[in-house]
Amino acid sequence: MISVEESIKTDSSNGKAYYLRGLINFTTNRFKEAIPDFDKIIELNLPYDHVYYLRGASKDHLHDFKGALTDFETQLKLLPHEADSYYNRGNARRELNDCLGAIADFDSAIALNPNSASYWSARGVAKFTLQQFPQAEKDMDRAIALDSGFAGGYANRGLSRLLRKDYLGALQDLKKSIQLDPSGVPAHYNRGQAEFWLKDYINALVDCEFVLKARPNDPYALGLRSSVLFAIGNKKDGCDDYRKSVQYGAKRLPSLENYCSLK
Repeated sequence: MISVEESIKTDSSNGKAYYLRGLINFTTNRFKEAIPDFDKIIELNLPYDHVYYLRGASKDHLHDFKGALTDFETQLKLLPHEADSYYNRGNARRELNDCLGAIADFDSAIALNPNSASYWSARGVAKFTLQQFPQAEKDMDRAIALDSGFAGGYANRGLSRLLRKDYLGALQDLKKSIQLDPSGVPAHYNRGQAEFWLKDYINALVDCEFVLKARPNDPYALGLRSSVLFAIGNKKDGCDDYRKSVQYGAKRLPSLENYCSLK
């Protein structure tokens, strides 16, 4: 049997071979390698309906949100009734700080498929980015009602509750999210924040350690651990973490500048 690579070497216009190789790379998370094959299919003007979608999704994974947005827009011109294309374009718009545009896309995705927990949760994220917390939590409620095992739904609702200072509600949601997905680093960080404000410093420290094991130079986790260490009286290590947090991009805090001798 001739391999995909051999097929392309034999016939550089073999669209099916490019498509298969692109799909193989895409499904194995080799997004950078997948894009040139999708480029080639588009260059050859071959009739593969979802090539723009696949290239857009690859770019999204690589954080090229502007490129992803352009591809999802083209995909929607070709096939305007696909919920996932609206959903993905909405995610790209949200990453580019166009939350109103993102919400409009999530509205369209939900209208086409109202039973997707991911769509409701994504719209909720866009809404709480705009500080529309009650509306955001209604969307999160709907996402969780559709899928009680959706860790992201609990994590996002927990963050919304955290931002409006409902620390007990946030803690409950974030515990559930971590129970469903123990590897969720953002959920551990947010749970650590809730625990800090509830003065549960021991558990807050545990969550900080979890985050910093995964992301040793995370300025926000270092800043949170610094606050926890100060709260339990360990001022020396608190200053060390504060210095590191500033080194990696956190804001300086005037109240700690002189105390920690940070010049």
